[in-house]
Amino acid sequence: MTLSCNATGNPEPTISWNRDGSPVDTSGRINFSDDKKQLTITNVSRTDSGEYRCVASNSLGNATSNAATLDVQCKYLIKTENLSYFSCKQSFVFLLSFFAGS
Repeated sequence: MTLSCNATGNPEPTISWNRDGSPVDTSGRINFSDDKKQLTITNVSRTDSGEYRCVASNSLGNATSNAATLDVQCKYLIKTENLSYFSCKQSFVFLLSFFAGS
């Protein structure tokens, strides 16, 4: 799952990402593009659910996008005493596009 942030400005803004108000850290499953305008989560799980926002910052200030809401729902396919298999599906609504600076 990839979220994109189409932030522009002069001077060129630096991009950071928040989930539910806290900074998103890269882990084995969460990566940013080199310019940080794309956030990619592989093997999405329920713990990834939340509201994602990109923040564009430059010497003129900061601008924060509207929230991109990710909702991951899982259901058990097989559940035994020692083994659990489940299937997850994700749904999200987002538009992360704004202009920062002039």
